Amino acid sequence: MAKAPLAGGLLRVLIEYLIRVIYASDISLKSRIGSGLVIMHGHDIVIGSDVVIGCNCKILNGVTLGNKDTEVSFNQQPSLGDNVVVGAGAKILGAITVGSGARVGANSVVLTDVPPGATVVGVPGRCIVK
Repeated sequence: MAKAPLAGGLLRVLIEYLIRVIYASDISLKSRIGSGLVIMHGHDIVIGSDVVIGCNCKILNGVTLGNKDTEVSFNQQPSLGDNVVVGAGAKILGAITVGSGARVGANSVVLTDVPPGATVVGVPGRCIVK
């Protein structure tokens, strides 16, 4: 019985490695991704292991979804609701929630929760439409 989990773990590591080599992206297979995810120009995408992505989301190139603080011993990674669009180069960091229907502008750095339907731009990210 112990061989199946070991083989599955090795297969996961192999698949993650191939994704890094072929697509120059780091997408953890432990992340929970809903149906209908579209990754436009999938170069330089980073999706951490505890990230949750809802259904019908769109992610452009150069996006990072991950930890804000590397000094803590537990993962603090974001959750995206349904129908979220994340612009090129955006960074969404920490244990935050991006509400359903929200849009994150290109090169924005989002460190706080985003309400549903809002548009966030800038460094640090600010809501310009709620």
